[in-house]
Amino acid sequence: MATVAVGIDVGLLAGRGLDLVALDVSREVLHTARHLRDLDELARIVNAISPDVVCIDSPSQWAVPGHRRPTEVELNRRGINLYATPSADQASPFHSWMKDGFRVYSALAYRYPRYTGGEVLGKAAEYYPHASAVALMGHVGVFTDKAQIRRELLTEQGVDTDLLVGLDQVDAALGALTGLIALEGRHSWVGDGSDAMLVPVQTLAERYRRDETSARERTVSDSADKPIASDAVRAACLCGCGNLPAGRRSRFMPGHDNRVNPATGRRWNELP
Repeated sequence: MATVAVGIDVGLLAGRGLDLVALDVSREVLHTARHLRDLDELARIVNAISPDVVCIDSPSQWAVPGHRRPTEVELNRRGINLYATPSADQASPFHSWMKDGFRVYSALAYRYPRYTGGEVLGKAAEYYPHASAVALMGHVGVFTDKAQIRRELLTEQGVDTDLLVGLDQVDAALGALTGLIALEGRHSWVGDGSDAMLVPVQTLAERYRRDETSARERTVSDSADKPIASDAVRAACLCGCGNLPAGRRSRFMPGHDNRVNPATGRRWNELP
């Protein structure tokens, strides 16, 4: 039987829903599903495909009160930024998609128990599209070009991206690719136990830097008459993570404004 991996991109079940992509060992797209909102239907699809691993773009549980997830701390230290998972008592409406992610793990747990490190066969593993893309590319791409960058990355890996509709399916395919690479034994993970997150390289770089070539190609208004600030005088991200935003006028790392102002996150997740 052919080796198959499934990637699931998680959105609010009452909103965008779930996107699923299945890839076989030759990187052929075997199945896609868009905007699934029924977990029973998701389970039926996964059972019919019978993948060797399922990769889910969501944490599987809240953080321990008063602590950040070790996985997230480790990735941030290496220059890979991601949404912080709160403890249950600190969760806001923005984090509702994570709660729906927990439900995805539960719906598949009878057949795919939570990945906790090591071999991935038969497991449901957390992955993060941005982390997988950065690890495979070896650098951080321009955030505003992430859809194009991830499509190009998948194409380079032999995936026909013409069959993928929208960024959510692209991210689901990146999860399936992460799973296939792990099934080949060319993976590692960050975190321990149920905090473990799968990454599609055997060794993570100590620090991932932004691709300066791509950054220089971005359009910056008034650049001719206003000096570009150096890293020494640029303000750090206002969320408190300590990183420097890519643009000289940016106040936040990509997505980090949601940590202090969840309005953008509510709109993205189709919340009132």
